[in-house]
Amino acid sequence: MVEKFIMYSKAVGNKNFLVKEEDLREKGFEKKYDIAYLPSFSLVKMLDVGRNGISSAIVEADYGIAETGSVVINSLDFQLRKATCLADKLDIVIFRSKIVESLEDIEEFLRDLTKKNAYIAFITGASRTADIERVLTIGVHGPCETNIFIVEDR
Repeated sequence: MVEKFIMYSKAVGNKNFLVKEEDLREKGFEKKYDIAYLPSFSLVKMLDVGRNGISSAIVEADYGIAETGSVVINSLDFQLRKATCLADKLDIVIFRSKIVESLEDIEEFLRDLTKKNAYIAFITGASRTADIERVLTIGVHGPCETNIFIVEDR
């Protein structure tokens, strides 16, 4: 399933990395990113977005959908929502066990969140848009670059 996720994720321009948890911890999240939201690593670092925006953010996904290469994030927290939409470079961490085959596999998770009026983000890759002349622009409605770090479970 992970191979399928990576295949579809690569197809939309993401870089994907299979990593061990200890290797990821050594990256020094606090210094490298403007915003870090990694509850499984006991790390939440938020800042207010100023005129310069957010150059980089790293967030933890709740699930990955193999058939589309998408990640699903409960973005009820406003700071987290800003990070996923406004960062120029967005790194996403997901545990291997959280990658499922299809959207139907997380139906109960989605139902529970919608009952709580949650804000659910589905992120498939860097933001892309094109005008009528077919000029492609990346990063207009979200990140210019998206990287996925798939972490081997403990």
